[in-house]
Amino acid sequence: MVYADQIHNTIDAGIDTEAEVMALNVGGAKGATSLALFETGGDGKNGCNLTGQNTLKLSLASSNPGVATVSPSETTFDSCGFTQPLTITPLAAGSANVTVRIISNSTTYLFDVLPAAFRVDVAAPAPSNAAPVLTFSGVENGGSYFKGSVPDAVCVVDDAEDGHETFPAEVSPITGDDSASGVGSQKATCEHTDNGGIYVKSSVTYNIVDASAPVISYTLSPAAADGLAGWYRNSVQLTWTVTEPDSPSTLQLQGCEDQTVALDQLPNEYSCSATSGGGTAGSVSVSIKKDGTAPTVSYADAAGTLGNNDWYLSDVVARFTATDETSGPASATQTVTSSGEGAAISVQSPEFADVAGNTTAAGAVSQTFKIDKTAPEVSYTSAAGTEGTEGWYRSNVVATFTGADETSGPASATKTATSDGEGTAVVVESPAFEDVAGNVTPAGAASASFKVDKTAPEVGFSSTLGDSYFGSTPAAPGCTASDSLSGLAADCTVSGYNAGVGTHTLTATATDKAGNTSTFTQNYTVKAWTLKGFYQPVDMNGVLNTVKGGSTVPAKFEVFAGASEITDPSKMAFSMARITCSLAVLIDDIETTTTGSTSLRYDATGGQFIYNWKTPTGAGTCYQLTMTAADGSTISANFKLK
Repeated sequence: MVYADQIHNTIDAGIDTEAEVMALNVGGAKGATSLALFETGGDGKNGCNLTGQNTLKLSLASSNPGVATVSPSETTFDSCGFTQPLTITPLAAGSANVTVRIISNSTTYLFDVLPAAFRVDVAAPAPSNAAPVLTFSGVENGGSYFKGSVPDAVCVVDDAEDGHETFPAEVSPITGDDSASGVGSQKATCEHTDNGGIYVKSSVTYNIVDASAPVISYTLSPAAADGLAGWYRNSVQLTWTVTEPDSPSTLQLQGCEDQTVALDQLPNEYSCSATSGGGTAGSVSVSIKKDGTAPTVSYADAAGTLGNNDWYLSDVVARFTATDETSGPASATQTVTSSGEGAAISVQSPEFADVAGNTTAAGAVSQTFKIDKTAPEVSYTSAAGTEGTEGWYRSNVVATFTGADETSGPASATKTATSDGEGTAVVVESPAFEDVAGNVTPAGAASASFKVDKTAPEVGFSSTLGDSYFGSTPAAPGCTASDSLSGLAADCTVSGYNAGVGTHTLTATATDKAGNTSTFTQNYTVKAWTLKGFYQPVDMNGVLNTVKGGSTVPAKFEVFAGASEITDPSKMAFSMARITCSLAVLIDDIETTTTGSTSLRYDATGGQFIYNWKTPTGAGTCYQLTMTAADGSTISANFKLK
């Protein structure tokens, strides 16, 4: 059980399985030694195996109790520093072996009890010969000495009868895993028999240790970072090298794993530390950071003059952002300014790089914008109004203007503006035009000129025509007219003149070159003549005048134009018409008749017209005699023939 913690005796300074010899005399002093625990740390647990509440119970026995006994016969180790004193009582001459056995072990580790055994040699009483005392010089039991600097082991004997003596100890070969390199355990043994025949033997075990700690180094492949700022962009191999030429079996590594870093990672610390019999090296650390992934680019936002309907009225400054989970972007934000106009102007992201030097090519991300920086073009299209002649308008002119916009299009394709005032060059300016994006062309960008004359000429009569009687009405008056703007198209005219009886309206009309027409009127009355008659012998008022058929009846009457009497027979006309004879009207005979045929004359002596009417024949028939004057006035009388 080389690697187990060892229970040993303290008869000599060595810890081994070779039984020490305790020399006693019958009837002499009792022997004394102790049991102790030696930590080896080699059975999977560093340090002492007895920790916590763990215990190790042992029994002790003499192989020949008649020669010598051991006390106590049982003991319990409950700590690493515990020791158990032993008393050996010599009883008779001879030899006895004291051994130790494990009764119970509450740990899960091992204990080696073989080094605890020893031999007791009991000699017959010999008071004249004391047992020699054997010690060592140069080396100590359990001591450690650097390789190449191990002191000489010397046996030292002190004997009351024989005196003091020294001689070299017998040295064993070096043992242990690294013995070939001169590192391990070595045992020095001394044996001596004094002149009285008493034999003693003792040994010490010491360690030859490594004087140099391990050496740690590493290599990276590639040796230098292939990115920027110490970043690797491709796989990197980390290889550790730990050398320990003197005590390789004692070499213990912590960390020191070779690494192939193929995935992206933030700076990661890799370390290596080593311990051996020669000491501790490290920790040696190396930091590796790898980023082989280019930044991720995305569109963030845009700045510009925003118009209507998501259109921009200016170039757009688009902002792009980059993210990189490992080394981080060299620049988190960059901007690109648009160029041109249109409904889908594409702005592409610039090149982005991360701290490690990975790049995302320009154009990885794009964003489109509606951009219209140009206001509409405005032009005159047409006009509407009351058209006159010679290019003149007789009303306000409604001019139509057209807005053209090749990009977003006009918000209104056409707009109108109405003229104001009159003149030979009335200017109508275009109203403001806006496109769908919101660009505005101010009012007055286009214009048109028109000849506008909304005012009719001034017109009047050269004289006034008053009331008159038929036959004495003056001729129609002339007219006067003027127009200060477009001028008269022709001389003014007078219409509506009538010399007949009645009230009439004269109209003076003038038209200017724009087509405006003015009229001016005056009223006058032509009065009818006054008819008087028929006088006797003819009765009026619907009376039937009876007369023999074929008789000549004188119908007398007068005609006046105001106070003036009309005497011209040519202005009188007679007619007769057969009527139905009515029995319900008065009948009166004609008392006076004349002779001759039908005739009309003015009787200047009597101051009247006389119409001699020769009646038709045919008794029992009725007629109506009517006189119609030139002015259209009439008088009538009814007759019945008998």
